[in-house]
Amino acid sequence: MGIPLLALVAWLTWDSYRQYASSEQASYQTARLIRTLATAQTAEMLTKTRALLAALAQRPHLRSLNRARCAGLQGEYTRLDAAYRDIFSITRDGRAVCGNGPVPPGSHPAGHNASLLSEAPALGPPVLDSISGRWVTTLVHPVHNNAGQAVGVVGAALDLQALMLLQAHRDMPPKTVIGIVNQGGVLVARSEQAELRVGRQANPVTFAFMQTRREGAVVASDFQGVQRYFAFEPVPGSDWLLFVALDRAAVLQPVLHQALVRLASVMVLALVVFALALRLAHGIRRPVEALSRTMEQVGAGDLAARAAPGGPAELHHVAVQLNAMLEARLRAGATLRQSEMRFRTAFQTSPDGMCITRLSDGCFLEVNEGGARMTGWTREELVGHTTREIRLWRRGGERTRFLDVLQRDGCCAELEAEFVTKDGRVFTGLVSAQTMLLDGEPCVLSITRDISTRKAAEAQIRDLSFFDPLTGLANRRLFMDRLAEAARLALQRRGRGALIFIDLDDFRSLNETLGHEQGDLWLRETARRLRQCLGDSDTAARLGSDEFVVLLQDPDAHTHTQGDALARRAEQLGEGILLALNEPLLLGGAEHRRGASLGVTLFGWQQEEADEPLRRAELAMQQAKASGRNTLRFFEPHMQAAVCARAAMEAALRQAIEARQFLLHYQIQVTADGRVTGTEALLRWPDPRRGMVSPAEFIPLAEASGLILPLGQWVLQTACDELARWAHDPVRTQWVMAVNVSARQFHQTDFVHQVRQALQHSGADARRLKLELTEGMLVSNVEDVIAKMNALRGIGLGFSLDDFGTGYSSLAYLKRLPLCQLKIDQAFVRDILVDTNDAAIAKMIIALAGSMGLTVIAEGVETEAQRAFLAELGCQHYQGYLFGRPVAADALAAVADAVPLALSPVTGCV
Repeated sequence: MGIPLLALVAWLTWDSYRQYASSEQASYQTARLIRTLATAQTAEMLTKTRALLAALAQRPHLRSLNRARCAGLQGEYTRLDAAYRDIFSITRDGRAVCGNGPVPPGSHPAGHNASLLSEAPALGPPVLDSISGRWVTTLVHPVHNNAGQAVGVVGAALDLQALMLLQAHRDMPPKTVIGIVNQGGVLVARSEQAELRVGRQANPVTFAFMQTRREGAVVASDFQGVQRYFAFEPVPGSDWLLFVALDRAAVLQPVLHQALVRLASVMVLALVVFALALRLAHGIRRPVEALSRTMEQVGAGDLAARAAPGGPAELHHVAVQLNAMLEARLRAGATLRQSEMRFRTAFQTSPDGMCITRLSDGCFLEVNEGGARMTGWTREELVGHTTREIRLWRRGGERTRFLDVLQRDGCCAELEAEFVTKDGRVFTGLVSAQTMLLDGEPCVLSITRDISTRKAAEAQIRDLSFFDPLTGLANRRLFMDRLAEAARLALQRRGRGALIFIDLDDFRSLNETLGHEQGDLWLRETARRLRQCLGDSDTAARLGSDEFVVLLQDPDAHTHTQGDALARRAEQLGEGILLALNEPLLLGGAEHRRGASLGVTLFGWQQEEADEPLRRAELAMQQAKASGRNTLRFFEPHMQAAVCARAAMEAALRQAIEARQFLLHYQIQVTADGRVTGTEALLRWPDPRRGMVSPAEFIPLAEASGLILPLGQWVLQTACDELARWAHDPVRTQWVMAVNVSARQFHQTDFVHQVRQALQHSGADARRLKLELTEGMLVSNVEDVIAKMNALRGIGLGFSLDDFGTGYSSLAYLKRLPLCQLKIDQAFVRDILVDTNDAAIAKMIIALAGSMGLTVIAEGVETEAQRAFLAELGCQHYQGYLFGRPVAADALAAVADAVPLALSPVTGCV
């Protein structure tokens, strides 16, 4: 009998240890699961509260801090959720304007200065509500007046204990505590004993560990010295750490109790066996054998076996204890199975890819439906195979980095990596993982989210901002940045740089004869051939239409001899480009040979603006065209004659401004139903010697020389004078006048004063004036642009973004501008019927304007087919030769008579 008893003792000891380890692991998993749910609910509440406060901050009554009009406004929101103890608004100096009760102490200006200074939402510390006696945490959002100034805050006092995460987890283990601690180590909320602990410092040792790791689990003592399982992670959108603490004694008590029962049972059993051995001769063999058979069944894994009480009282008691022990074991197993079921439910229903792999070789042990769908493999195809066998990781280095982090920290969060699906498709995943023990073997539980769509959107935004969509080469913006940096480095290192300006010969005639699709094909092929000619350090860009430019850098050139070497290299590269571009190309079913004219210049020996080398290279290119085309020319001194001509025109332009030789012409703007809504003022220069000078010739010169400032002021004043005269004309009294404003003019510090003075001097209605701005204004000092636009918008002016789509616009800034109209550039309208790219861009602009609540107008509409196509896309406002050419003010009536006049008033932007 001694051998079976020893076997039972050994088995019970091993089984008790296994149950202890399983219960401890299950406790960690339960704490993490509760932590994840509680964090999600807390983050959702913060997000919802920020959205609510942002919406309240836009209410006119709050923006004007009108106590009488906003009384009770917040009450309708406090009923939305029990967590809103109060919603209030206070001024910058701490004066309460609205609210359901006294303003919480933490909301005084000393507590929301950060929000006012940064003009962003801010969280306050926990404070004790004087009315309810409950701890609350304030979240405040700045309130701006109509001028964009922060005049106060609107805030909400959140009773975090009223949240679902602190009271709705009825199936949590007993004595479970959920809490939130801020970055300063102060408890913001606690599900138990909140009145004693909230607002005080957390356990410094435990908080230091949580602050260092930011996310994980640990066994530590709470403020009462109770050993707990802590699982913690940061709450998104805040500086909070949320923790879940399970009472270790309460969690392990069933297992320890069962172990003690077993130990007592074994000891009793040993005594009984010893007594039975002594009394074996007295007729107790049969009950002992029956009890032994039951223990053997239990040892074989049959936990349903039960001992039949009988025989002497001792044996009867042993049988009862054994049965009780087996019942306790069954209950503990059921509890463990329920915990495993909850984990499996969360595992299987997660929309992200989740899997469990062995840490040693990456073999899949379990995969959820999201992971199978993400990779294209079925669960059966993945389980039992390693990540190497199915070649899941695109780069081995990323998997190595992933394993290094896991082995060092035991977890990793949001590691970005590329993976390959079953069909060979590559997607980008965001991986978070945690090591765990599964049946005593180190494993990894990982969660992967497919962020390919987000990455593609980011790449598309980057390409649209810095690269030409047709050729894939750098656009003008990116090229000018690189040219400026190359010039700076060349001057700093006494090096040299070279520019090659390339203009395709006869491109316009090819477009007209073969169509724009073939022209686009030629441009793409030109870009491809340029790439083949360039070295790794060279940059090619498309400046516009058929103009390309190549930047060569030689920062190590320190002598004129080496500078000559760079010139020779530029010449050799230019000749190679000419040979490449002269290769035949199949266009329209036939071979075509088209050459190019190249201009070359060096830079870096003197301080100069970044666009000066580009001007010299363009002059050299024009010399190449004048020399018969399909050739290369360097910038030479005699080209300075062109510069002199430019200087002469600048002098003539200055004299014309003094002599007031300029005049304004006006081109009508109409709606889809033929109503004339206004005009655009267009500057004209009838020079006595040159005749009518094209704006394309003198406007860029005025911009570069600074003469655009007095010229722009004259245009603004003249337009306002004409607008004032229209007020007495019954036909034109409701028309809106659009005036172009240059970036240099708009960035003047007193520009707002100039506009107000022009309106006051003329007596024109500000609501009939619309300023057309260009995207180039948004490149620098955008905050100044927004402030000036808001100031002018406040007196009734409207704003239209001119030439939209031809420059660079940040959508993050665009949505902040007080615009009322986007203008489709005529470059897109001209070929909109034949160029799918132009049509797509126009469609995008119209859709963007609709989503932002803006009107959209297309300029350069010359044919009915163009107007019909734009109308089908949703464009309702037009300008172009189809409706009338620019004419003097006294000829506008004849042009307007050709279309029906507007019968209803038109205000703001049209």
